[in-house]
Amino acid sequence: MTPPARDSTAVLRDLGAALRAAAPAGAARLRYRAVVVGDVRRDQLTAEPGTGEELPVPAAVRRAAEELKRAMWTPERGTWLQTEMVLDLASGRLVPIFNAEAAPPGPPLPPGAVAAELRAYPRPPGAVPGWMGEPTG
Repeated sequence: MTPPARDSTAVLRDLGAALRAAAPAGAARLRYRAVVVGDVRRDQLTAEPGTGEELPVPAAVRRAAEELKRAMWTPERGTWLQTEMVLDLASGRLVPIFNAEAAPPGPPLPPGAVAAELRAYPRPPGAVPGWMGEPTG
């Protein structure tokens, strides 16, 4: 895998700015959730307080999430499969949580997505969670 062009701090800064730009009037916080495993992509953006309806996820947020996944990859652990981020609009503080081990919530992932994930972001056998199956070369 080629090294990322930027470090995760710079990417998180851009991701926070892209989220801020998507904030509707009156929002205090934005909550962004993303599952990115192989070719499976599930994004969700909501404002708090809000109606509970999902907001459109801007392309800049999606691109930054993909770049962040690449930037956080390590040969010892792989990278995250799911993230949840909360942006406090008053302070500008972005709090990210990353899941690199547990099966992401939602519908089961197709086996091809897991295989593609392990090809794109290899992990040593000891770092492959059991639910992902055995790594294939």
